[in-house]
Amino acid sequence: MKVLKINMVICMMFVSVASLNAGSALALTVSPGAFTAQNVEPGEDKDTGIDLTVTNDTDKEREFSIKVVAPKEAQNKSLKGYRTLPELGWFRLEKKDLIVPPGGQGKSRIFINIPKNEKYYNQHWEVSCLLEYVGQKGLFQEAVMTRYMIETRTKADVSESPHGELGIAPAAVKITKQDRKEGKEFGFKIYNNTTEVRLYTIKSFVPKQKSGKLEINVTPGLAWAKKSSWVRPLPAKIKVEPGAVGEVKLKVSVPEKTITPETGVEALIFIDSEQGERRFVRVQIE
Repeated sequence: MKVLKINMVICMMFVSVASLNAGSALALTVSPGAFTAQNVEPGEDKDTGIDLTVTNDTDKEREFSIKVVAPKEAQNKSLKGYRTLPELGWFRLEKKDLIVPPGGQGKSRIFINIPKNEKYYNQHWEVSCLLEYVGQKGLFQEAVMTRYMIETRTKADVSESPHGELGIAPAAVKITKQDRKEGKEFGFKIYNNTTEVRLYTIKSFVPKQKSGKLEINVTPGLAWAKKSSWVRPLPAKIKVEPGAVGEVKLKVSVPEKTITPETGVEALIFIDSEQGERRFVRVQIE
């Protein structure tokens, strides 16, 4: 079993915790509360190398249950580019119950196993874990909901339409300095996997990181572009027939001084339908 390289977005998050005594300190903490796993290869059972760690801050032994569940709807607009993992069983925990001593910790290793299928490349999925104190009673109960993002490996040439009503390929476009010198063209394809005509709006977006707020992460080794206008999709709107494929080109105008041998920049391209479907493409300029 291979160990998966994980890009940690937030190492620890304390969320959705309630207590019988509103003035008391939090007795249940979980780490990591969120992470993004990038370049997950379909067909490989992956050990993430990450333990879901539960800390018992009380003076009594406590038992906790852990359930893999569908995440709540994201409030942050960039996170809405992720969809719920099609099968919750693809995200697996070593242990579903933990008995944690007073002031101690319990751990459960996290595994990811996306089935081998061409349509599962270029995906952005999310899943959550719900942790609860076993045996608690009363109106207010302690619980923690985590959020984990899973991005499968990007692939430009796919032999099957990507999964979902709205598919994209590739999910990441990498552009080097040599590519720009040679004037190469770059872009991606939109797959309308529905039975209806879809009108898609396509626009550049650069997240603004806010302290304490969960946001889509930048790819390791890159920094967010300072301006979304540095990467412009053409066209800005496109109509795609049922079962058909539309093509979008990218116009890149990144100031050369912002690109160094150590750090490139990244921007996002959001694809939205009038029906509320959303996907995104990472544009990575090195």
